[in-house]
Order: sequence, then structure tokens, then C-alpha cells
Amino acid sequence: MPICGGSSSSKKPIERKIVILGDGACGKTSLLNVFTRGYFPKVYEPTVFENYIHDIFVDSQHITLSLWDTAGQEEFDRLRSLSYSDTHTIMLCFSVDSRDSLDNVQHKWVGEIADHCEGVKLVLVALKCDLRSNTNEFALDSAITPGNIQQQQQQQQQQQQQQQQSSNARDNGRLVSYDEGLAMAKKIGALRYLECSAKMNRGVNEAFTEAARCALTAHPKGAREGSQEESNSSSKCSIM
Repeated sequence: MPICGGSSSSKKPIERKIVILGDGACGKTSLLNVFTRGYFPKVYEPTVFENYIHDIFVDSQHITLSLWDTAGQEEFDRLRSLSYSDTHTIMLCFSVDSRDSLDNVQHKWVGEIADHCEGVKLVLVALKCDLRSNTNEFALDSAITPGNIQQQQQQQQQQQQQQQQSSNARDNGRLVSYDEGLAMAKKIGALRYLECSAKMNRGVNEAFTEAARCALTAHPKGAREGSQEESNSSSKCSIM
């Protein structure tokens, strides 16, 4: 009986790989945790490598995303190069409270991408955008009860830290604006520019949906030698 790849009556999900890049502590892991697990981590723990698998529907198509979280620190530059193989889209991230992270988009990350994954589709993502807004706009429920006093105290401490971060960012040269982020996206040839806040879960799903949409029509870049030949051979008819 001849079996040709893809003859199954039920369609398999389309598999796409997206690598998330950006400076250390810019918010990449928090973004991924909110999207895939639905929670915002309260403690920062530097990532070396972590892989997430998540299913998403884009334009009525079922896509299984392989999401690669990478370390942004310089000491992991050589190790990080291993993550680029067979990538469909890169989500290049920066934090609006760090102008260095925006500058590094052009002066570090674009060059590294060209070295290891030339021609891959890029999506530029601004993170921590809640820092631009008045903290009152994002105020949490202020009702105090015996059961949530400790929780309220923790929330107040977090809000104070956020206010301090926002104040420090302005003192060091104001937060990155939407127009500045958009200008950078155009400069590096990104297909999309997206802004989100993982902490407030705003724009997170939209960011990954647009990245998946770009990946849907992309050919993998940074492929290992011979992987294309393996793909071609697996799609041939087998006689059983």
C-alpha cells in the first residue's frame, strides 16, 4: 500500500520554532511564563536555556510553537549560538526602562543574528511597557481583609519598586517611547513592532500571535547541514 506523507485524514499541527532574544533581565522569561503558564514570576532568575511548547491557532491554522528562551548575558554568547538552528522567527526584545537594551538591538543582536541565522524573520518586542503609565492606572484591588493583609503589603512593595524603577529610568534619560521603538523596528527590518506588559498581561498574546503569523510562512534559517536533505527524504512515498 503506498503511503505518501500527509495523506492522513486528520491534519497535524504546523510546527514552528521561535527564538526569544534580548539583553539579560529585559523581561523575556516573564513574557514566556505569562504566555505559556499564565503566571508572572516574582523573583528574577537568569535563564541559560529553556524550551517551551505551546499550541496556538492563527488564521484558522493549528500551530505548535517551540519557544526557545535564551540567556542575554555575554558569558553565554557561545552557548547561545546553538539555539539558532532551524529557526522560523526571532522575537527580539528590549525593555522600555533600559536604553542600553534598545541600543543593543542594533549594535549587538542584529549582528549576532546575521552571523548565525541570516535572513530569518524578525519581530521587535518592547517589554515592561506598564512602566510608562501612571501606577494608579494599573492599581490592584485595594480592599484590606485579614486574609490578604500580607498580600497587600507585598503588592505595595512591588508598586514602590516599580515607581522607583520608573523614576530611575527617567533620571537616566526617560523611558523608550513607542515612536523610538517603531523607528528601531524599521531600521533593523523587523516585520512587526509590538509592545506589551507581562506583569499586567497586556499585549502578550498579541505579540506571540503576530510572531507565529510571521513564522507560518517562513522557511527555517540557521539550519544544520543536511537537515533539508533529511526533510526531503522523509516526504517521499514509501511502498508497504
